[in-house]
Amino acid sequence: MRRTWTLAGIAVPAARGGSATAHHLRLPPPPWRPILHPSQLQRGLAFYGSGGRIERVAAKLLAGRPIKAFTTGGSVTNGGGASSDATAYPARFFKFLNATFPHSGHVLANKAIGGATSAILSLCAEALIPPDADIVVAEFTFDEAGDLPFATPQRRAFEQLLRRLARLPGRPAVLVLHHYAWWLCAGDGAGAGLYYGPAEQQLSTLAQYYDMPSPSVRTAVWPQMRAGVAPFKVSHVLKGGQVSPQGAQLPVATPGTEAQYFFYDKVHPSDVGHQVMAELLAGVVMQAVENVAASSAAVAAAAAAPSASPDDDEGSTAGSGASSGKSSSSSSSSSSSGGETPDKEAELPPQMIPGNADISTTLCAMQEELKELGREMDGFRWCPERPNGTTLIDQNWGYCGLSIGEPGDTIVLELSTADTSEQAGKWATLYLGYLRSYEGMGLAKVACGGGCSCEETLVDAQWEQQASLTHMHDLKASLLLGVTQSAKCRVRLTIVDRSSGGGTQGAGTGGNSTEGAGPSSGGGGNSMQQDAGPSTTGGSKFQLTSVMVAHLPVVLDNRIAGRASGMAENG
Repeated sequence: MRRTWTLAGIAVPAARGGSATAHHLRLPPPPWRPILHPSQLQRGLAFYGSGGRIERVAAKLLAGRPIKAFTTGGSVTNGGGASSDATAYPARFFKFLNATFPHSGHVLANKAIGGATSAILSLCAEALIPPDADIVVAEFTFDEAGDLPFATPQRRAFEQLLRRLARLPGRPAVLVLHHYAWWLCAGDGAGAGLYYGPAEQQLSTLAQYYDMPSPSVRTAVWPQMRAGVAPFKVSHVLKGGQVSPQGAQLPVATPGTEAQYFFYDKVHPSDVGHQVMAELLAGVVMQAVENVAASSAAVAAAAAAPSASPDDDEGSTAGSGASSGKSSSSSSSSSSSGGETPDKEAELPPQMIPGNADISTTLCAMQEELKELGREMDGFRWCPERPNGTTLIDQNWGYCGLSIGEPGDTIVLELSTADTSEQAGKWATLYLGYLRSYEGMGLAKVACGGGCSCEETLVDAQWEQQASLTHMHDLKASLLLGVTQSAKCRVRLTIVDRSSGGGTQGAGTGGNSTEGAGPSSGGGGNSMQQDAGPSTTGGSKFQLTSVMVAHLPVVLDNRIAGRASGMAENG
């Protein structure tokens, strides 16, 4: 028997034009047999916050209005580990919204990019997410490095992402969803299952700072994972040939027992895990619905009550939030000390990470937009990384080269790095997104010319980690005097012989980046664990997947210029 949503005792005002007589709110049952016990769901709603934005969305849903909801993230959000698109958590969450609050006008879409980090979306948020979004889910916990200082480029990028999403014109509710990968959480003597292993603690801190709900798989079911309780068992996975980062061969589930296990492989959730993530998101929405309904009931009760004397009205609370105390979003109008109610949708606070800043992006080229930038090609061609993917995003198109040769495969991109805004400084940041993997990947030399200049640098697409991810490599490109917004900057990428080293600096590390030089220096290239570094062996394949151009505020731009000058003086 399917469990129904429990909103016991909640009454809402009658429809417009009717009497104020309250009635009970009844919603359809969830479109699944719930996996999470109510206590697990409550644990999983690790941080709800004031609920201002999500409760505004809940009010729209209760009023029968359509909403726009989008999911963003890397391979998990892209459906990794699910048996089909329909069983991945985005589709399940969207099915919940359609089943519980049906409306033909809902716009529900998954904007995930497999292998992407928050650095990519932080530059292209406005290009990927419509401006009038109501809900945006951000799931990047295991696409980010683990325990990094907040001041690193990776954490700066994640903060920039949250700010850019929150500042979209529709003022969406941003939900920071946390996956948990048991076998990748090792350290301090634990071979797996380290509770504090992933980046979740730091990403949650940022979510709390910006008052964004952050449901968590770890807080919901980690005790049951550790105890080996079905369907949260972690002792086996569904995919064969899996080896943990510590070298342990992971046993494969016996046919017929798959539903007992949480993970498809060492990283991605199975259908069970995907449903848990969908239930957590649904739990956030239902908490908001409960709070809104309770507040509406209080308003209706106040309207129906006999008039009170003026003295009795002072200090009264019209909406005290009878939501069983599950969140901090009770809507009391004042405290006994006369304090004002905080604005649940106040403007964003200043950046949490010192020295971080909001940056502008003048180019975000992926897929077809990237294709248009290619000018001269010798050996490079336009190709998909995964030809059998069902969508263009799944296929991950880009420019790929395969040969070292004399010279190696070469491509020249032509783009504008100019910024004509009043806040424009001298420097632009040019980001190259490329596939990084552990087998057969090459080393490339990048140089600028024809309207812009940058220091030559090497980009290593090979690493030792057993994962394939899209990384970002950045060049602090100095714009020449007189360059306008229509300027043509030419960037040449050539695959080089790894044994020769290419004759330049910094393979795989963004050799000319200036540490701490602003929110965009580095850009990240990180994944489920800290970067294992470039490999000394590899092949010749190189795939360019995206190009972005961003501009820093003048204060940060000047800091970069000063460091660049110091590097030049030191030879």
